[in-house]
Amino acid sequence: MKHLRFCRRYLIGDPRKKAGKIMKIWARSFTAAAVLGFLLTSSEVLIAVELQQATVHTSGSATVNALIFKIGEDLGFYKDEGLRVLPIVATSQAGVQGLLGGSFDYSQIIGQGSVAIFRGAPLKILMVFETKPLFWLYGRKGINTLEDLKGGKLVGVSSLGAGTDQMTREVFAKKGIDAQRDVVIQGTGTGAVRMAALLSGAIDAAVVSPSERIIAKRNGLHELAFYGDFVDTVNGGVLARERLVSERRDFVRRFLRGTLRAFLWIRSNEKEAVARITGDFKIPESEAFEIYKEGVRVHSHDGTITRDYQERVIAFQKKHVKVDKEVLPERVYDFSILQSLNEELKKAGR
Repeated sequence: MKHLRFCRRYLIGDPRKKAGKIMKIWARSFTAAAVLGFLLTSSEVLIAVELQQATVHTSGSATVNALIFKIGEDLGFYKDEGLRVLPIVATSQAGVQGLLGGSFDYSQIIGQGSVAIFRGAPLKILMVFETKPLFWLYGRKGINTLEDLKGGKLVGVSSLGAGTDQMTREVFAKKGIDAQRDVVIQGTGTGAVRMAALLSGAIDAAVVSPSERIIAKRNGLHELAFYGDFVDTVNGGVLARERLVSERRDFVRRFLRGTLRAFLWIRSNEKEAVARITGDFKIPESEAFEIYKEGVRVHSHDGTITRDYQERVIAFQKKHVKVDKEVLPERVYDFSILQSLNEELKKAGR
């Protein structure tokens, strides 16, 4: 056991370059043939020792995006890169704060990340999963249109100032509804809390995600708006510290390569992806297919967005967080590594 512990420590790096020295150590107790047999039959142990851990902050919501990191881990895409990825669920604010403090290597939450960047946080968006927000506004029974909310009806968002709040105000503005006078927007909490409040009648309308939308439809509630029809913004991706990108570029590149492979796998493997959603979220296959269909239809083609769309997203976010200074796309987005990886995959025929 003493020799085994030593070898495990020693093998962090390239075990092939160090095999000769390890053979000498083990020869004290075993023959060279025994050592060779051990190395061959213990490959799983040695591989596990070599893997670097990458921590990812996720929202924990039942969406296609939430599965990307898990699929990358389950199908060995990260293992191929020498990584073991650990998703950790936390609120958006806690996740971005944890990212800045070094508790996470990456975050899935790029909307809140953009706001932090506007305020000077040294972060960069490296990948975009969705090019439209996968949120809907649903009304309680008796509320059939957006106009029915006039007269001071209560509308639940996650929290005031959050992305759901910004998008809701934009939808109302485009439909001629004054969010300050015609309705009352209030921070209600997470999606599950908002849905419970909507079903109980405590609020008149609420922002819902794909999984919560299924519950709303099941209970006969009415869809008032799909946010993707009104708002230019992005939802879900990869956010990282600038320092991590500059100082550990190979680590970031390997993580993005594994994530990109998982992202593309979901788009091209409908049947298997739906089966995973069914099992992981413990919902009927028909509902899993609906979540899959809605998620994939707004997916980015290759994990990036055009500069024109970057500018439109920034303009929308600046408007709602009241930022007057100029913010160039280069300050928010860095797709250089991902663009290089996409070229690699094309050449490899993947």
